[in-house]
Amino acid sequence: MDVNADVFLAPESMIKAIQLECARTMQPVPQTPGELAEVIYQSLAESYAKAIKELERLTGILYNEIHIVGGGSNAEYLNELTAEKSGLRVLAGPAEATAIGNLAAQMIAAGVFADYREARACILQSCEVKCYSHTLTESSKSPASIA
Repeated sequence: MDVNADVFLAPESMIKAIQLECARTMQPVPQTPGELAEVIYQSLAESYAKAIKELERLTGILYNEIHIVGGGSNAEYLNELTAEKSGLRVLAGPAEATAIGNLAAQMIAAGVFADYREARACILQSCEVKCYSHTLTESSKSPASIA
């Protein structure tokens, strides 16, 4: 499912929009919360992988990792799927990236850090950052199998 399709911009019911888009594109229509979550996670991970490939094509730069920050970095299953579908290592965290980034910018301005590289090194040493490889672990379970 194309998560960037216009039908998902502001639907009255996101669940209905997902179900209708799956039906329209001849995919299994999710019924349970677990099936809906599975479609969403799979589709988001595929979208991230496509976006990275497009970025590489446009810039000519090949990337070996994706760094996910903010609240989305807590979505372990999505991070695992993103690593699997992109074939890249995924670094997840810190979850409070906005506040930490704001503080880092102020510390750079105050001369505590010489530049963003020094600030970033400190953040990576101070905050939890999880690493996901491109192969799912046996303990990984999809939302559909849990529901």
